[in-house]
Amino acid sequence: MFYQITEENAVDYIKKTKVYKEILNSANDLKCEDLALGNINLIFRIYSEADPKNSVILKQALTYARKYPEFKLPQERAYLEADVLKIENEYCPDAAPHLYLYDEEMYINLMEDANDHLIMRDGLMRQIYYPKFPKQMGVFLARTLFYTSIFFLPADVKKDKVVRFTNKPMCKITEDLIFTQPWMDHPDNHWTEPFLDPVAEELQNNAELRRESLKLKEAFMNHTEALIHGDLHTGSIMINPEQIKVIDPEFGFYGPMGFDIGAVIGNLVLSYASQEYHAKEKKVRQEYQQWILDTIKGVWVEFEKEFRKLWKEKRLKGEWESDLYLEDFLKKTMQDSIGFGGCKIVRRLFGLAHVPDMWEIPEDRSRAVCESMAYNAGKQWVLQHETIASIDEAVSLIKDFAIPHPSLQE
Repeated sequence: MFYQITEENAVDYIKKTKVYKEILNSANDLKCEDLALGNINLIFRIYSEADPKNSVILKQALTYARKYPEFKLPQERAYLEADVLKIENEYCPDAAPHLYLYDEEMYINLMEDANDHLIMRDGLMRQIYYPKFPKQMGVFLARTLFYTSIFFLPADVKKDKVVRFTNKPMCKITEDLIFTQPWMDHPDNHWTEPFLDPVAEELQNNAELRRESLKLKEAFMNHTEALIHGDLHTGSIMINPEQIKVIDPEFGFYGPMGFDIGAVIGNLVLSYASQEYHAKEKKVRQEYQQWILDTIKGVWVEFEKEFRKLWKEKRLKGEWESDLYLEDFLKKTMQDSIGFGGCKIVRRLFGLAHVPDMWEIPEDRSRAVCESMAYNAGKQWVLQHETIASIDEAVSLIKDFAIPHPSLQE
């Protein structure tokens, strides 16, 4: 029988599962910590008081979003998340948490605790360098996307997976919050008033910007290219100097490859702009912003390199024998990534659920300066995504356009 997990009953629940013996070594000093990190689910860490590294993560899906109770959601999303985690670990071992148990009655996933990792967004706000990240993320994206695509899977298998991972309720959230509401006058929108009022007015009245965002919305809804994570931002990446762990794939479904890539690089642009506040010293700020730009380029370069390798070695022979087609596909995927990245930037500035990079800036005007910088870059990514010829050109747009709105310039 289903019941809601709390700090008070979590340990008793764990003790009734195989995880208590197999993973927690039957420790008799277990404690529970409510992480309260996500917008949607309950997340707890259960650990041994004597050995805190001896721990697991408990994630439970409710019938609504934890932070936004008005959002009613199917609890079966927990089952889908479990399946995505298995697939990610199959094709890119150790880059996602290991799943220990899925409890179908309780809608609970018990999984590996990346307790020696930091949420990447937090590390970026502290100007921590992660030199291995571009390759790690590029390889993760290439493998999870290629191996779940029609380039590797027989057509009938891929079509079955499209049905299995339809995920209509979670996709509806994305369609509304990223591609619909922020671009119009909607009651769920909010921004740093009054400083961003001119920017919000421009956003909601720019017909060309709206047209381009709708092209991307159509692609998101119709292009079933691969099993995508669906919410791959810097808050869903755990990281240390040696390793990444991609968490929270409950938005997973078959969609356009560029959406995942764009989510990663779009959030890096948000971090780039936020450094105007977080990195107080000019030299530190300039050097770290340049590293972020190099990282954006590096993620794409490493994705493309790994994807080409997989195409050469693993594609279905006899069905995709055209180097010219591959070049066209990769160019289109890069352009999609830029467009989707721009949409993700705009959504996090004017829609529902903003990012700590910005909201942890306490003074409104300083926050608005950073947000307007991110918006200006994201706007250009959306407007120009179909004509951008290279990742270098996309990075140059950030450098050229990530400047404060005229009303916020000194």
